[in-house]
Amino acid sequence: MRALIVVVLIAVCAVLIFLFPHRMMEPGELSIAHQVTGNDCFACHKPFDGLPNERCVACHTVADIGRDTLHGTEPTLFHAALGNTACVACHAEHLGRDADLTPLAFQHTLLTAPLSTDCKTCHAPPTDSLHAKLPPTCNACHDTEAWKPARDFDHDLLPVEGRNDCASCHVKPTDDMHARTTANCTQCHTTSGWKPAQFDHATLTVEQKNACATCHASPSDDFHKGNKDNCASCHSTKAWSPSTFDHSRYFVLDRDHNAKCSTCHQTNTYTTYTCYGCHEHTLSNILGEHREEGISNITDCVRCHRSGDEDEAKGRGKGERSGKQRDNGGDDD
Repeated sequence: MRALIVVVLIAVCAVLIFLFPHRMMEPGELSIAHQVTGNDCFACHKPFDGLPNERCVACHTVADIGRDTLHGTEPTLFHAALGNTACVACHAEHLGRDADLTPLAFQHTLLTAPLSTDCKTCHAPPTDSLHAKLPPTCNACHDTEAWKPARDFDHDLLPVEGRNDCASCHVKPTDDMHARTTANCTQCHTTSGWKPAQFDHATLTVEQKNACATCHASPSDDFHKGNKDNCASCHSTKAWSPSTFDHSRYFVLDRDHNAKCSTCHQTNTYTTYTCYGCHEHTLSNILGEHREEGISNITDCVRCHRSGDEDEAKGRGKGERSGKQRDNGGDDD
């Protein structure tokens, strides 16, 4: 019974194809350009052989294909290089009256090896100043999927004499730092990326080297706010950290004064300090000790005491730098 049903269905299909061949077999409406064939499928198709190329070139002469659309001087070379590749591999019909028979994306894998690297045969070479310096090897930066985005540009493609002429392709930065330097870009930057850069301070003048704030923002912490020294007194041009801070310029840290910073700088700042953490512990005791020596101004210990040596106080007032003592009070005479 099942076999009979199959036979009947095949017979019905055969009859319909015989009676209405165009309606039963056409996969879609022809484009306007091909509707001159009417309903004659065999004008293009060959029975049991699909759509051979010779049927296409009977109307579309290979010598004329691409003459108006391809940019090469010999556009016929393009289709000739495809050999026996079927036309329908790129061009499709039966897509409607307004169908565009030009392929949306050409498959470059259809090309022969020599033609696949000879881009100018089909494409107009770019005329901008960058491409004018480069050899005609498009695939060094671009691929056949799309012209953009391009792969990272290989600066080795440039002629040797042009590799240091960065401004011929790149716009020179206009910020203050770059305006002051005459060094070549390659002294700080590499061709693999604009950042990170390695700035060579040796390219600056002596005056510029001592004017750090013209390029760098001054630190805003309490310690640096109170420090009027040049940055070079603690930092080097190689890196901001680590730094070398000479505490002896303010107070000598001898064996009796080698405690934690917070012992003297109790407010977590470095612009104030106190000696009460270890000495006499109160203002009144400190003041009493000094009045025995006829001293009443105890607002700035390091003015007289630059170290733990008591005899140093005999040279009071001769310290290189004064600090600012916290809550020491006392008279100012």
